[in-house]
Amino acid sequence: MDIALRQRRRAGLEFLGSVQHFAGRTLQATAGATYRTAVPNPPLGLDERRDSVYSVLDGNAPWEFDRFLTRWVAEEIYVRALPAIEEIRDGVEQWLEVAEPSGTLTLDDELVPPAYWEEGFHLAPGGWDGHDLMGPAISELVFAYVLTPGGVGAVRAGENLNDQRSQVAGETRRTDYRHVVELGASSGRFTFALRRRLPQSRITAVELSASALRHGHALASTRDADIDFVQAPAEDTGLESGTADLVACYTLMHEIPVSENRKVIAEAYRLLEPGGHLLISEIAPYEHQDAFRSVVLDWETENRGEPYWREVMAHDWVAELKNAGFVDVESYGVGGGVYPWVTRATKPSL
Repeated sequence: MDIALRQRRRAGLEFLGSVQHFAGRTLQATAGATYRTAVPNPPLGLDERRDSVYSVLDGNAPWEFDRFLTRWVAEEIYVRALPAIEEIRDGVEQWLEVAEPSGTLTLDDELVPPAYWEEGFHLAPGGWDGHDLMGPAISELVFAYVLTPGGVGAVRAGENLNDQRSQVAGETRRTDYRHVVELGASSGRFTFALRRRLPQSRITAVELSASALRHGHALASTRDADIDFVQAPAEDTGLESGTADLVACYTLMHEIPVSENRKVIAEAYRLLEPGGHLLISEIAPYEHQDAFRSVVLDWETENRGEPYWREVMAHDWVAELKNAGFVDVESYGVGGGVYPWVTRATKPSL
């Protein structure tokens, strides 16, 4: 989507990206080095790690400014992005009205969102559909100007969000899938990576946000990408059982409670045909992070609109998948690191 922002709006968003980049690349790195030098053998438990990091870095300027600026940017992006999208509303709405669609868009005007949907993800005012143009505002403005250069959550400053999605798409066990279902697709950043990886597959992208779905559908149409976008919760898609040979999701699990994630896993199992594959990308569990990094990530739980982050990151999802009936379960960091983190599993053949 070609968005022509006024110079003042664009500069304001670019400033936030620069602040976020400085906080993550310089301030956070400095604070981390200070902590690791002071505590060469940190504790293993999350509570003990938090106590250790906050005690050692109490009054440490790089640490406290990094946390302050990260929170400020998280709030300020909507203060700047939503008025910016309003100024070009007519053009955006015209673009969203797809004249020659690729694939389909199925919205459910009677859908009752699950309780967790009311939590206001990422501090977005009113939640992911708190503004009727939230989808393009986040994907075209927040991601482009702030989060891509600045990093966010587990994505470090200087890393490319879209490249990471392509890396995860490259971890599918095959390239000849007949029908792929993506859960929690948002505006389709991972969906398009799957489309590039699997050009012959039918892809159904399931998402709760009507704004994100409209945006993803319009993007797919401009790219001639044949994708079916469906509004539904990931734990109850309404799609036919046993009709997918790949179910995938990208950073969905930390957005919802453990209890609902169990339902998502059960739904994935139901959707898959025997022998079908599951591909999940998430943030690596805390046990795979060092002490400082795990505390930085855990901070999101109370401070950046991620209420379910802690419980999900501390949970044993490999065991959960096995309990749900999946086999050949494996978890690993793509490229040998800890992010992106991938879990793959298979529904047993008959």
